[in-house]
Amino acid sequence: MPDQRELATAAALALPRFVGSTALFHAAVAERMGVTPTELHCLHLLHGGVSDSPTELAGLLGMSTGAFTRLLDRMALHRLAERAPDPADRRRLVVRPLPDRMAELAELYAPMARFVGERLARFDRRQLTALLEFLTDGTAAAERSTADLPDVTQAITR
Repeated sequence: MPDQRELATAAALALPRFVGSTALFHAAVAERMGVTPTELHCLHLLHGGVSDSPTELAGLLGMSTGAFTRLLDRMALHRLAERAPDPADRRRLVVRPLPDRMAELAELYAPMARFVGERLARFDRRQLTALLEFLTDGTAAAERSTADLPDVTQAITR
């Protein structure tokens, strides 16, 4: 039986492959939907309730607001999302996911969703808590690390 250090090393080595395989899966789903991986990621953020603010979504996607406007135009064209007046402040707009293509998306994700559901069902409360903490902290660390990377133009001029 491996000790804790060996298990931690094995997990650290397995993580990049898992993340890479997951990224390739999402890219394949996006391709089949006829959208970019970034558009699909935005849809996940919307469905996850992370934000409906165009400015916040642009920031989470690492985009300028102008680039996000173009992304949202494409998502509207593909019937994935729409702009709508904010019910709390009619001067603002919010982004809402559209139900039009959700059945198609659900079908593409069904095998992975089944796998994840089956695996999570095997975890006890303590394991699920640890996994959720790791994923939450890992997401925050990845977002910080992405923001800390030098801009390509800055790297070239150094």
